[in-house]
Amino acid sequence: EHFEQCPDLDHCHTTNTDNASMMEDKVHAGHVWVSRHLLAFRYVRVIIPTDYHVHVEVTCLAHLPLLEKCGTFSCGDGLSSSNHDYVGQEIRQLQNETNEDLDAKIWNCAAYTLRLCIHNNFIVDGIKRDRLPWVGDLAVSLMANAYTFGDLECIRWTLAVLGRCGMDKLLAIEHSEGANGQVSPGMVSSISGSHVNGIIDYSLWFIISHWLYQRYYGDTHFLQQEWRLIERRLNCLIQFCSNQEEGWLVSNDDDWVFIDWTVNGDKNTALQILWWQALDCGISLAQKMGSLVKESQQQRMKDAISRLENSYLIMEDVQLGFSRQSHALAVLSGLYTRLEDRASEGDWSNPDSSNERWHALRRCRRLYERSREALLGDEMPPVGTPYMKHLEANAIARLGERPFALKVIRSYWGGMLDRNATTFFEAFDESVTLADVTQFYDRPFARSLCHAWAAGPCSLYPEILLGLRPLTDGWEHWVCDPLDCFSSIAIATTIKTKFGIIDVQLDSNNLNVDIPEGTTMILMDKSYSGGRHNFPRKSLISSQRVNEWSKKYRGWHHHSDHVIKPNLMIPNFEGIHMTDVPTVYQLPGDDLFYMSFIAYDGIGYQTFVAESSDLLDWTNSRLAMGYGDEGSFDYGGVVLGAYLYEKYDIDAPRVLKRKNGKFYCLYGAYAKRGTKDCPLYEPDPGYQGLASSTDGLHWQREFNESILSIYGPGMVKDWEKDSIYQPWLVEHEGQYFNFYNAKEMPDWVEQLGLATSNDLCNWTRHEDNPIVRVGKRIGAAINEGYDTQFTSDAKVFWDRDESHFCMFYFGVGKVGAHIMIAYSKDLIHWVRDPKPLYTAGANPSGLDKQYAHKISLVWNPCNETWYMFYCAVGDAGRGIGLITSRSL
Repeated sequence: EHFEQCPDLDHCHTTNTDNASMMEDKVHAGHVWVSRHLLAFRYVRVIIPTDYHVHVEVTCLAHLPLLEKCGTFSCGDGLSSSNHDYVGQEIRQLQNETNEDLDAKIWNCAAYTLRLCIHNNFIVDGIKRDRLPWVGDLAVSLMANAYTFGDLECIRWTLAVLGRCGMDKLLAIEHSEGANGQVSPGMVSSISGSHVNGIIDYSLWFIISHWLYQRYYGDTHFLQQEWRLIERRLNCLIQFCSNQEEGWLVSNDDDWVFIDWTVNGDKNTALQILWWQALDCGISLAQKMGSLVKESQQQRMKDAISRLENSYLIMEDVQLGFSRQSHALAVLSGLYTRLEDRASEGDWSNPDSSNERWHALRRCRRLYERSREALLGDEMPPVGTPYMKHLEANAIARLGERPFALKVIRSYWGGMLDRNATTFFEAFDESVTLADVTQFYDRPFARSLCHAWAAGPCSLYPEILLGLRPLTDGWEHWVCDPLDCFSSIAIATTIKTKFGIIDVQLDSNNLNVDIPEGTTMILMDKSYSGGRHNFPRKSLISSQRVNEWSKKYRGWHHHSDHVIKPNLMIPNFEGIHMTDVPTVYQLPGDDLFYMSFIAYDGIGYQTFVAESSDLLDWTNSRLAMGYGDEGSFDYGGVVLGAYLYEKYDIDAPRVLKRKNGKFYCLYGAYAKRGTKDCPLYEPDPGYQGLASSTDGLHWQREFNESILSIYGPGMVKDWEKDSIYQPWLVEHEGQYFNFYNAKEMPDWVEQLGLATSNDLCNWTRHEDNPIVRVGKRIGAAINEGYDTQFTSDAKVFWDRDESHFCMFYFGVGKVGAHIMIAYSKDLIHWVRDPKPLYTAGANPSGLDKQYAHKISLVWNPCNETWYMFYCAVGDAGRGIGLITSRSL
């Protein structure tokens, strides 16, 4: 592989036809030499005797079968077709090379590396030394293959051969005396010898690779063919290699635990993560098999993973001993999300159990952030191979740091190009010099310079730049999420699926996508079916952008108690035991802050108003608007809050706007009222009304009829057929926007809709309602599960610094209600952040253990602090809580 290796006869592959040991190689008539095995070389040295005076010509003929080029990738200001011709493309340094030029070169070189490692329907690790299938190489290269050649046969053959590694020993173990679950001393070597490639973590990667193959290729026939081998290997691992009480995978002294060539930390932490992922993938594969898998087998795997998860949940520090590899694997595997889901289960109404669960849940919620710090920082030693670097870059991207992941790729794989690479290496340290690149295994020239597990950029670039990845098997559902922080860059890619070719073209003006029939693309929280679709680039909002925008609304500081208590004492209003729906505003020319809120006394809602000079101490609570007349739509209660403001800038003072001598507010209402003996809480159906005020403190109904209800105006769809709830009013470019949530029974799902008006009186429902739907967990991806039941109570503002609208809302999903956010450029098309800005239970006092929702956000320029008031429901009841962006 190296020019320097040619004259070094002690460290090169020599072929001397006079040597009896080399007689396996054949020398044919006509002085043609043919190697018995496939050999690869960049340089050949022919030694001719000094007394041989005849002119000699040497010709080398290589055999490289063609593979169909199904996947393509190009990046840069111009999308030249040469970028697609990556097989054998010359890798050269360009003058004034841009990052986009480098990206295209890296992808092309990675594809060429993979191509050279596909031989005779197998993916081999490298073409220089081992020339054998290894599962570590397969796990990376099957993903790379999905975005390049789309060659199913090489994956099938490689998985099939690897699955039979050690199978004779597995069969012997099953029929041995230790089949009762006890491992006898004589079985230890047999168990170690049964692992795929002789490596215990490769047995786990074998199961994970089968799951990856289904996800990227959707080949259920092959799964049915190979399932018994997968099942047998899983059973052996569960029965003989795992602790039956705690679930941990137990390795013995004879086991080779690889993980990576260099691991600074406890390899066992990474091994346990892979064990959990293998079990999770095994359960998923069994479910795909359906009735062909016995219930007892599925239960065996579920019991094993449950034991392991329980052990993780009781650990005070799950990440103790983590290496960089462990952090990457934990993020990619989905372990953190599963632990949070498990900690979220159970009876949260029982304080005895919920306190313990909250402690576990708070630990789980810190895991992602700690892994983010580890992977983005440089305190931990680097990984040792492109195999693990691919997983690290992918994990960083999944953490919402795609631009950083891009820098990692450019630095690492670009570093190999800087050292004259024409294919990518088996291992690489960015600190080594060109002269040191060849050293490996403590001997010169041992490093493979063309290795399959180095082909990771083939899948990384489309995933990072265009957000392209399958959500369900075979790309039946897939996501497209282009980065929008490189507005001038053109990117194009094609991907072969079993349904047809996905073609994505992104230029400076448009995103054009060809969606194969039978597949569904998810873009900006919306679904699109087969055909060609065009999207203006300026309308796109990527998940990466959402992540960046949300950062300034995270990191809240807690106020120790309710600022408006649940059992508020107001003269002439006895029996109040809940307060809710805070909305802070100011009046023109008045420095005081006012907060409207509702109080519940068992009969219904009434709206009150309190005042403050510092946003902390709220006094002088009095009635702002009470129950309506009997028979009216607001007889059972009123909920003020959707005020008409002078400005809707997010950091502007919340000053009410006077229109025709009055202040106006949309409000929620209920027609039914309870009694002390028979209380009613939010009785269906709800209504909306328009209220007005001359002083901003005392409000009355403007019209006798509701402005919006389940009875009209316009067509009422199923999602809003059972009740209409709280509105939020925005004035924009001469038009009024009413964001409201509504309910559909019997499952009680609440979603957000939009109505518009030119006069505050006559409203038209939007045809695309609901505009913010409850989240879906497609393939355990896209949505974190915090708003799968409710998306409710929108508060919408304009962020002039970023030129977008932001919508604060609350989501209900796992573990109660949480404060969420979504973004839009036109008030109609919204993209949510799947991670809450603030989760229920974040206050260590238990103030919001059950719900954190219904916010009012105010910027205080005096101390440059955000004040977020919200309904906090927990150990102290339902009242108005406060969190701030700075500690007060």
